[in-house]
Amino acid sequence: MHDTPTVSALEVALDLPRERLIEWLYQMHLIRAFEETVEQLYAAGKMHGTMHLSIGQEAVAVGAIAALRPDDYITSTHRGHGHAIAKGQDIRAMLAELLGKETGVCRGRGGSMHLADLERGNLGANGIVAGGIPIAVGAGLSIRMQGQDRVVLCFFGDGAANHGNFHEGLNMAAIWRLPVVFLCENNQYAMSMPIRKAMAVPRVADRAAAYGIPGETVDGMDVLAVYRAVRTAVDRARRGEGPTLIEAITYRYKGHSKSDRQVYRTKEEVQAWMARDPIARFRAWLIAHGWLSEAEAAGIEAQARQVVEEALRIAEGDPEPRVDQLTEGVYAEDPHMPPLWIRQTFGPGTAVEPPPGTRELSYAEALREAMAQAMAADERVFLIGEDIGVYGGAFGVTQGLIERFGPDRVRDTPISENTIVGAGVGAALTGMRPIVEMQFMDFVTLAMEQTVLQAAKVRYMFGGKARVPLVLRLPGGSGTGAAAQHSESLEAWFVHVPGLKVVAPATPYDAKGLLLAALADENPVIFVEHKLLYRTRGPVPEEPYVVPLGRAAVRRPGRHVTVVAYSVMVLRALEAAERLAAEGIEAEVIDLRTLKPYDAETVIASARKTGRLLIVHEAPRLGGFGGELAAAIAQSEAFAYLEAPIVRLGGADVPIPYHPRLERAAVPQVEDIVEAARRLARLEI
Repeated sequence: MHDTPTVSALEVALDLPRERLIEWLYQMHLIRAFEETVEQLYAAGKMHGTMHLSIGQEAVAVGAIAALRPDDYITSTHRGHGHAIAKGQDIRAMLAELLGKETGVCRGRGGSMHLADLERGNLGANGIVAGGIPIAVGAGLSIRMQGQDRVVLCFFGDGAANHGNFHEGLNMAAIWRLPVVFLCENNQYAMSMPIRKAMAVPRVADRAAAYGIPGETVDGMDVLAVYRAVRTAVDRARRGEGPTLIEAITYRYKGHSKSDRQVYRTKEEVQAWMARDPIARFRAWLIAHGWLSEAEAAGIEAQARQVVEEALRIAEGDPEPRVDQLTEGVYAEDPHMPPLWIRQTFGPGTAVEPPPGTRELSYAEALREAMAQAMAADERVFLIGEDIGVYGGAFGVTQGLIERFGPDRVRDTPISENTIVGAGVGAALTGMRPIVEMQFMDFVTLAMEQTVLQAAKVRYMFGGKARVPLVLRLPGGSGTGAAAQHSESLEAWFVHVPGLKVVAPATPYDAKGLLLAALADENPVIFVEHKLLYRTRGPVPEEPYVVPLGRAAVRRPGRHVTVVAYSVMVLRALEAAERLAAEGIEAEVIDLRTLKPYDAETVIASARKTGRLLIVHEAPRLGGFGGELAAAIAQSEAFAYLEAPIVRLGGADVPIPYHPRLERAAVPQVEDIVEAARRLARLEI
């Protein structure tokens, strides 16, 4: 005999029409039928990859999402089939996705762990434990900043409650009173680790007290109890009272994934939980209270199974993706110049690389002006980072913007790098255009998950249907005596990641024009700013303008040797070229300006002309961007014109030291460029 719902069930039910209660039972049966079907398909070898079933947890998905409005958002998990179905996702498109079909909800690019439907407010299932929590925070921030009457429901498992994202995310949502409901599906195990061994407190909900928000534990096998708790939390969030943490005690009948042998639990334990099956309980309760008959209940289950069978029949005949479409959807490209956002924001006549004029600004001032002009013209643009308000960031670049635009749009954060970036991702997915600042490039190592596994990948994983217009500003490089943990040049890491673009301006003119171009881009852009450049000065037009990504600049023409550089090395290369000219060696200096995409054509044309190529960057030579560029040139038509091997000049394979003489020796200086170019020009390599 199944126990029946107990938490004010009748009180909750009396507030709801019969049809809605029946729909909940149908949804639970639909989720169960869907997952039992895909389990069979995986067992038969008809589905690829892996899967994580939520059989036994249907009451949480249905009860929680029933408390939302259609335009509310959810973030989901790798165990997200039930969430997607309860949010209204098309069953056929889901099955097509799991079968790897072009008609899949993510065009066969995402699979079971990455189901998303942005039109229905599903911001995506997530293969990273706790990966959706920062994104939910960002979506909640976006709602607040846009003045919308929406809520975000953030699903995660008990294993995620021990992750840094959980603590960073709940804290940030709490201090900003964001409309986010955090729902922990405590199914007792994070793969094989039981919850009792993973925490020192009895309940996940107990942790809410640390963030000054309500916490509640509910019976996750009772759809009415889940609905009541989530509805209360959702109403609270809509009133502007901030987030709630709800822990739904539930159980997964199946293993963590299809490869889980379940050696960590007994059959008796599983059977005891199955005796409290949420579907059987709710069905029995509805019948006992006269909401439906036994025959009607059987018909609802049969209908759900028939819908899944019919959807599968159609999906199995759908076409598979074509190999020639492999790279579609990695980037959202705007072929127009100036880009659409620039034209909409500043007008169709916005200049592209206009004459620099005579007005001079520092590099930092040029960046600040670009941000101020963008923020003044588009309320969706905002800044987020540590100490960017009163102090203007670690280097004062955003100084004064908080006085002009207020703390809502120049948003100081706790020290929470991963959630800072994740908040940017969530905000970008939901209509905002965030500029995220790390105090130092080195600190992005603490945010690699949200940068590399989320920002870079969600568009492609979701079938090219997402846009993530996010700019991540990274002050990097040596020369300030900050030593090993505040002086790195990590740009090559991000060039390696599909879905990211990488920009590294060397002049104030380019700093402004490239930042506006990066803001206009619909993809996440890594914006590298060398710390030694902030005080350099140069001509900068006053009006908004763009410097296109992927277009290099010839800073000095020459005929004997080509020197390719970016960021601070451009200035050193130009100084080296002056010294070389005194010796009769004319070096052509090329400023790449952007590393991804990069302008191979300009480099090839110069290498063909001079026959000699020197590539300079501050990052260590081993694994640096120079290796990629050298390989590309060696594979191009320019190789036949080279009269000497390509030379790469990079930093030493050493963490940046504190001692000034050692720090200087760790990265290329002007004299190093002079010597390398001289030897190359004279074939003394």
